[in-house]
Amino acid sequence: MMTKKVLVVPDVHGRLFWKEPVERYLEEVDRVVFLGDYLDPYADGDELADDIFENLQEIVALKEEHPEKVVLLKGNHDQHYASELFRDEAGGTRMDYENWERYHQAFAEWKELFQIAHMEVVGGVTYVFSHAGMTLYWLKKVNDHVWQLPDHDVSLADPAIVERINLLYDDGQGQEMLATVGTYRSWFGEKTGSVLWADIHEHAISDTPKAYGLDKVFQVFGHTKLNGRQTDMVATDHLAMIDSQQCFLIDESLKERIVPLRDADMT
Repeated sequence: MMTKKVLVVPDVHGRLFWKEPVERYLEEVDRVVFLGDYLDPYADGDELADDIFENLQEIVALKEEHPEKVVLLKGNHDQHYASELFRDEAGGTRMDYENWERYHQAFAEWKELFQIAHMEVVGGVTYVFSHAGMTLYWLKKVNDHVWQLPDHDVSLADPAIVERINLLYDDGQGQEMLATVGTYRSWFGEKTGSVLWADIHEHAISDTPKAYGLDKVFQVFGHTKLNGRQTDMVATDHLAMIDSQQCFLIDESLKERIVPLRDADMT
């Protein structure tokens, strides 16, 4: 029996590091999950595409060609083009104002191809993928303002809750929840940011709360830039933040829950 494998691509920001691994592993893995932030390159970005938007179009084409295998998640750098309300509420770092309308129209056209969160079970572990990860504070805020469910009915290990998160961008109140920025990213921020905005410093990485199922899942996300030459990821028993300009592999035949692709190649 084949072992289940998931290839994970962190924040792209117009870079090309995703291409060779995806081409190499596409037929071998069960899923390819992109964690969002496809546009708005860093000023010091390495290996940038000649055309940032064309790079995103190639990723979208990959999704259209393999709709069940490829998962495209949104990041804050995507949502501030997709939603005017999100842009106005949360602001936009490195936003390309000159091309905003072009990108806005593209994300409207591609709306059904993107989502906010994704769940996979690999080797008995429930993985929840998103751009910036979900904190206890933010989940409680969403439940209090939007879902209004009994607390014991809210668990990140429940596929129905993950689907509720994916529906947030369908209305104005949901956009307001997505636009929540935390104190680490804004002087006027709340305790933690949203699934699109939470900084790694805003996650309870030393003691994952036993609430809302946060201790029953392993979250995989990006958003907080790392220097991949020095640090591959920030990881605990319940999460891995992997924004280090390289792809990662989840493979139930490996003892580690997630590994940089170069380490997987050595096993």
